[in-house]
Amino acid sequence: MNGRDPNFLQGLLDFLPITLVAILTFTMGFIRGVHEGGSLKKSLLGALMCTLLATPLFPVFLWIAESQGWPPIIAFPPCVFLAFLGTDWIRSKADDIYEVFIGRWRK
Repeated sequence: MNGRDPNFLQGLLDFLPITLVAILTFTMGFIRGVHEGGSLKKSLLGALMCTLLATPLFPVFLWIAESQGWPPIIAFPPCVFLAFLGTDWIRSKADDIYEVFIGRWRK
């Protein structure tokens, strides 16, 4: 077909692992939020934060896996795990920052 790039499908396939990481971490974050009894809004925001943490971590773990000769699938679990734990860490630090800057004036 004229005017069609034959490498378009390959380009989409190159983004498939990052898309899978985003979907997995969003799902894990959302399930955790619902399981903890949070509201829908809180669960969605936690899932979004989890996804935003895992997406940039994936290329780093992929590079580590490739440099060690491991299969690329090894990069998925640490990404999801660190993003899962990272949301709680960021939430606690955000609460501390809030107390230091805003909580002081509210008292």
